[in-house]
Amino acid sequence: MQLRNGCSQKGMRMPGSIRFEGEYFMTIKAHYAGLATGIVSMATVLGVAPAAHAFDFKLKGQVNRAVIAADNGKSTDAGLVDNHSSPTRFGFTGTQDVSPNFRVGFEYVIALATNRSSEYDVNGSQNGNAIENRQANVFFEGNYGKLTFGRTDGAANSTSKVDLSGLIDLGGGSVVDDYFGGLSFVDGAGNVGPSLKNGYSNFDALSRQNTVRYDTPSFNGATLSVSYDQGQAIEVAPRYKHKFANDVKVEAALDYVDSGNQDKTLNAAGNFADDSKQNRNSSFQEFGGSASMLLPSGLNFFAQYKRRNYSSTSYTDGASLDHAQSYSGGIGYIFGKNHVQAFFGQTDDLQSGNSQVRNYGVAYRYDLLKSVNMYASYHHLTGDNLVNGDGSSFKAKDMNVVFAGVRAKFF
Repeated sequence: MQLRNGCSQKGMRMPGSIRFEGEYFMTIKAHYAGLATGIVSMATVLGVAPAAHAFDFKLKGQVNRAVIAADNGKSTDAGLVDNHSSPTRFGFTGTQDVSPNFRVGFEYVIALATNRSSEYDVNGSQNGNAIENRQANVFFEGNYGKLTFGRTDGAANSTSKVDLSGLIDLGGGSVVDDYFGGLSFVDGAGNVGPSLKNGYSNFDALSRQNTVRYDTPSFNGATLSVSYDQGQAIEVAPRYKHKFANDVKVEAALDYVDSGNQDKTLNAAGNFADDSKQNRNSSFQEFGGSASMLLPSGLNFFAQYKRRNYSSTSYTDGASLDHAQSYSGGIGYIFGKNHVQAFFGQTDDLQSGNSQVRNYGVAYRYDLLKSVNMYASYHHLTGDNLVNGDGSSFKAKDMNVVFAGVRAKFF
């Protein structure tokens, strides 16, 4: 754009605070004396004197809208949804150098979901509208790593989603339940049974948490993240990322999670209430991970495996699940602005002791601009050995789903 008063296309500065930079970024520089004073006090405890009393911060976010066209074996319907795997959001991030090797910062991000894709079902009305606080934290970063305090990703979040195809969160990869987990299986008579998310998950740790998290510096591409989450949960995740001399890229992540006492309900006697048939009020330990490789030709691969071992804490014996596991894999190809992938995923023993829910699919993404991604995917879903709420067997019809959308980013 052409600006007057000596301001160039690259950027302009206004007295007091605002500077526009680049095609996709808006950087806002603000002087918050109160916030700076608080950060200065915390830095003083660490024995570091601040260089200035101002934060440089950026506005960021995206809009990610999609359509679900689903055939559950008896009925066909379509919904206009927000892609819950990477939802519409906006937020701010800011940093301030305290010394050449130390800085403080913050992040605040809100998701504004309208008709979340994970809640949509055939023949259902619009639902799943939500405002979600995704990030609200302060961090300290230096030569010894990064310490984050507040609401942020638990240390093991996204360890199931390492995928260099560019299609994770955009119709491909190990994700299914976030795309359209609200879809219900039906039987031959049209009776509604369990939903997809009751029987399928990539078990991606505990997502965003109110936590204290520490990330080590990178040692030749290797890092370790540890977090202690509210509810006495613990997450540990080693990660590795490297680009070799022949331009081969590899990424991998592993995790160990103990869910502690999260999401448990106490009864009047002070014991954990018995809701074990729905697998609630059970703590779990999770382990596994995912890995991906991208070749210079654009050919890429990913594989994922996770297992959860459940420990019933109910005060009476129940039918809680002992364990469940999930695994998936895919092969993709990137050429120019195009990304394609074929993938398979399966979750065992989650909906019942012998259940198997499978996902077979293909996905495509086209980058209209670097910040505008158009995507579409097709999924064939099967469910075996599912049960009704009363424990009786449920013979599910196969489902076919088209999931397509557009993501426009401004960060």
